[in-house]
Amino acid sequence: MKFYEQTCKSLYYNPDCLESVHPNNSDSFSSGFSVVSNVSKYHYKKMVYMMIITAVLAISVLYFFYWLKDRNSNYWKKKGVPTISSSDQREIFSGIITGKKSIMEMFSAMYKKIEGEKFAGYFQFFTPTIMIRDIDLINHILIKDFTHFEDRGPPQDKTIDLFGLSVTNLSGDEWRAARHKLTPTFTTGKLKIMFESMKECSEEAVLFLKDKTGQDMETINLLRKIIVKIIASAAFGLSINTFNEKEAMYNDFIKATSKSFNPSRILLLKFTVLNALPIIRKIFKFKMISEDTNNFFINLTKDIIKFREETGTRRNDFIQLMIDEKKKEQELLHHEKNPISCDEYENEDKELLDQLKNTPASSSKWSNSSEMFTEEFIAAQTFLFISGGSDATATTLSFVLYELAVNQDVQKRVKKEITDILSSHEFDYEAVKKMVYLEQVINETLRLHTITPVLARYCTKEYSIPETDVILDKGTAVVIPAVSLHMDPQYFPEPNKFNPDRFENMEAVPKGVFFPFGSGPRICIGMRLATVEMKIILANFLLNYTIVLSEKTKLPLKITKHSIFNNVDGGIWIKFEKDK
Repeated sequence: MKFYEQTCKSLYYNPDCLESVHPNNSDSFSSGFSVVSNVSKYHYKKMVYMMIITAVLAISVLYFFYWLKDRNSNYWKKKGVPTISSSDQREIFSGIITGKKSIMEMFSAMYKKIEGEKFAGYFQFFTPTIMIRDIDLINHILIKDFTHFEDRGPPQDKTIDLFGLSVTNLSGDEWRAARHKLTPTFTTGKLKIMFESMKECSEEAVLFLKDKTGQDMETINLLRKIIVKIIASAAFGLSINTFNEKEAMYNDFIKATSKSFNPSRILLLKFTVLNALPIIRKIFKFKMISEDTNNFFINLTKDIIKFREETGTRRNDFIQLMIDEKKKEQELLHHEKNPISCDEYENEDKELLDQLKNTPASSSKWSNSSEMFTEEFIAAQTFLFISGGSDATATTLSFVLYELAVNQDVQKRVKKEITDILSSHEFDYEAVKKMVYLEQVINETLRLHTITPVLARYCTKEYSIPETDVILDKGTAVVIPAVSLHMDPQYFPEPNKFNPDRFENMEAVPKGVFFPFGSGPRICIGMRLATVEMKIILANFLLNYTIVLSEKTKLPLKITKHSIFNNVDGGIWIKFEKDK
């Protein structure tokens, strides 16, 4: 009867019920029975409908995964491309999820799985992906046939944060226009302008080390302080005492730059998923960098531009170069093209400018108007310059110091080169350019301790692989395993040995096997700036100190499993010993 009473209460005021029940109705029992019967039928029908809908959804989901599995299994086979099996993929990728493998180890394992093949296919979530081993094909993709692979990945939503608006992540017409207009800011003339500020910052680091002689120093923290100081000066014209941790501006910069790239399993997973599935980033507006970091660089850029425009102040820094480009852009607003004139540059800029031959400037409105150099665009490039550059450069220098400490014969040879050059030459851009063995040491470090494991490219239009019947569809992801090529004994005998003489003659290094900064038109635009910066820092260190390995360094070195870059567990510790 309770069910009857509850049913009556629920239906008494229901105008859609065919038989309402009233407590005073003499036929309440029969009416109630009728209502219960009707309700039971209603619930029964509803239950049947829900079961049908659930079954349809379940069948649809199962069919989808079956279709996906079948598609993943047959997609590359139908194209005649060797595949990395599903079981191998699960084994390799599970290491990243569980934290048992680093990105470096994952791609090295994949490279070994396809030994003997020129390339092999697999899937990253829903994206068909092909890994390339053949160096001739690598050169085609990166350089000769670049117009088919000009993007690093699917188009990013540049409205979400500065990450999407930086030149590294722009695509299509927007990237071509940005690359053409930003290239002049990294030529020899501009490097010479920024040289003095970089040199002064590194000299201050030497003074800081004066009271630290013989002490154990953790390299990444030390080098990050130096590089943030250099880049803050070179990028914004700001003088920050990064050796005083109580200084507010230093703390703001460190927080803003390190937060985006510090080793973190969550960051690694976020970076992997959002790059493989950009649609998620677009739909849910996920930010690759924090709101605080995003606002920090936008507000700092706006304040600097406003101050310089109001006061007429000029500085020899990166942001000034972009402000000048913005003015040039406005002056050339009505011109059809904005070509780069080789007459304005020096001979050593030829390689930089030659890369642009494969990327004709876009004719789109975006490339020919003043819309490009907005305050947000300038902020995005300075964010990339500082955040990406500081961590990657600090990591590379950390490994250089480690190798110099372990290989004292190499260190002595570098020190001799530096002292010999500076005994008859002022410490300027030309002197640093002559330090060729020092550059060989940096190159060998970048080979042995690869910072970025792969070069990623995205097929922007259908591509027929030369000398095969294989056609890559638009939207195919291309992976070039730099870390594996750098350690392949076929190209670098005794790959685990630190040997700077490998790079004595760069012409002897096979093309398509060494990618310290990438390759082709998508090569790191700040490559030469980073190299000069590292050489200045190392030269100043070695002029004053001998680098010795600290016992606090855990040997053999172990790479952090959840790091985007090649960071070391426990860090690299050294001592700066005063030369006798």
